[in-house]
Amino acid sequence: MLVALVAAGPMSRAELGQRLGMSPPTVTRVVRPLLKAGAVAERPPQERTGPGRPTRTLAIVTRRAAFLGVKLTEDRLYAVLADPLGTVLAQESPPLMRTDVEAVVALIGAVMGRLSGQARRGVDGIGISLGGAVVSHRLVKVAAFLGWRDVALADLVSATTGVPCTVANDVRAFAYAEALFGAGRDKDPFALVTLGAGIGCGIVVGGEVVSGARGAAGSVGHLPVATDGPACEAGHVGCARAVASTSGISAALAQRLGREVDLAEALGPALGALPEVRDVLRRAAGATGVLVGTLIAFLEPELTIVSGEGVAVVEAHRDAFDEQVARLRHWAARPAPVVLRPFEFDEWARGAAALAVTRWTETVGEH
Repeated sequence: MLVALVAAGPMSRAELGQRLGMSPPTVTRVVRPLLKAGAVAERPPQERTGPGRPTRTLAIVTRRAAFLGVKLTEDRLYAVLADPLGTVLAQESPPLMRTDVEAVVALIGAVMGRLSGQARRGVDGIGISLGGAVVSHRLVKVAAFLGWRDVALADLVSATTGVPCTVANDVRAFAYAEALFGAGRDKDPFALVTLGAGIGCGIVVGGEVVSGARGAAGSVGHLPVATDGPACEAGHVGCARAVASTSGISAALAQRLGREVDLAEALGPALGALPEVRDVLRRAAGATGVLVGTLIAFLEPELTIVSGEGVAVVEAHRDAFDEQVARLRHWAARPAPVVLRPFEFDEWARGAAALAVTRWTETVGEH
């Protein structure tokens, strides 16, 4: 119920009932405790434009709740405090001086206190996203960049803060936030591909993130995208991680130029025109096109967003990307829209906040 209002905005009881497949009496019964809890407000009727009674609309009360979203990287914690519609109220990104579980949990608690004080809001839920395998939104099975295995992160954070916590893979959280608050709103299916040190994919179908039978859906980094080329750290020749990740691109550039080169320098005017640099970057953009084109062929999403630290490579060589996407399109299928989105780490944290919003929508009004 609340998720529908978050995703679609204010609507009448009749519209809400149609969206959820509920009868008018059922909608009234479900809305009553939400109105009592102050999570939903019924707006005054608009001026009548036709026969019948003026229509009242239901809307989320944004001041009613706030949510902490946290994105963990190997050296920094990105955090935002957001309202139920995803509007950021406060944010900060302190460094991770230590990566042991106790230190990270303590830092999350401290950040929550600071952001809550800045926004003058209590925190109703916490969402945490990180690169790794997460089970049941609570247990981090593996987070290699932090050196974690089998960490009950949600329980530890809840015990420290006294606030309900949920945890998810960062790409899936990002995809869900886009589907709930952003460009993927009302797009079904919706897909997000992220390019960074790794490569990930989030898929949203029917408003739900696809996790897979064992939580590994979207693990596309080692899919083959080139018939030859460099090998990744696991020995896979021509996989997406080896060719199109930021680490793979940097390794290829270092091999060609004999020194370390970051992406900003490679895309700049001094190096960007060199044939050996252009070859590496165009190959990466084309490999990303193979990955996205394959995804489109299987899923046919209404919209695919490509983002992450490495999206600038695709932006600079969009023609190489588009060529591969078009090559993989069935002759009878319409071209599928693909949007390249500039990347900011705070968006990952906002994605984590969306997880907490969803949990809140499932529990508010129950008591």
